Amino acid sequence: MRAKLEKIPEVEEAIKTIPKPAKILDEAVESLKLKNQDPWEIINNFGKYVTELESAAHKIYEQYERQAFEKLAEIWIDSRRDWILNALKEDQVEGIKRILLEFVVLASDMEKKVGNMRKARGGRTFERIIENLLKLAKVRCERPKKGKKTYEILKNIDIVSPDVETALEKPDKAIFISAKRTLRERWKQVPYEQLRGTRLYLVTINGELSEDKAEAIRSAGIIVYVPDNVKETEHLKDKPWVRKLSELVKDIKNSVPESYEAG
Repeated sequence: MRAKLEKIPEVEEAIKTIPKPAKILDEAVESLKLKNQDPWEIINNFGKYVTELESAAHKIYEQYERQAFEKLAEIWIDSRRDWILNALKEDQVEGIKRILLEFVVLASDMEKKVGNMRKARGGRTFERIIENLLKLAKVRCERPKKGKKTYEILKNIDIVSPDVETALEKPDKAIFISAKRTLRERWKQVPYEQLRGTRLYLVTINGELSEDKAEAIRSAGIIVYVPDNVKETEHLKDKPWVRKLSELVKDIKNSVPESYEAG
């Protein structure tokens, strides 16, 4: 049986068939026909569309992941066809066992790699979901690009509105958004000290927010947007810095009107 390698060529080739998050998200937007929606429909139901778009993107990703495992099997069978046929010819039962044991090594390595990919992709996809829906709601916004000097200044800021230039030169006229699919302690990565005094928004679909964490977020000068049902929980109802996700676009429009493109 083949020894496990750090990089198994068959696995690497199969994984390459999974498209990048941006392409999968484009397919999800198309499947929901969001480009045909009236911007005000998205504005008024922003939280609902965030959930629907994430669910659609996840289902599309799962389809590509299954196809990648099928591709792995095809690649492996093609490369080991003679060995497989000989193994079955010599002793069918033992041959099947040997075949399965070898393929399990590949499948296990593949599962570990795609498992890590799921976590990383989940966060990146959520950032792009917020960006896409803001643009579909006619909100001017931009993602700071890595590799440019602006990236260090806006590190861990995922989206700025109306644009990077305004965020850097006139931060009082901009909104800084950090999109975190889940919170845990990751919200502390937001550069709140560096951006204290600006409009700093933390957007999440985390299913809960404890009172202690909500207070810590307030102390950092951050406004946090959570799913509407989370905001309705008893300990968050009266905390004005904890807001419904469905209010995000309207708050951007009211805070920085030039961030919004009418019509």
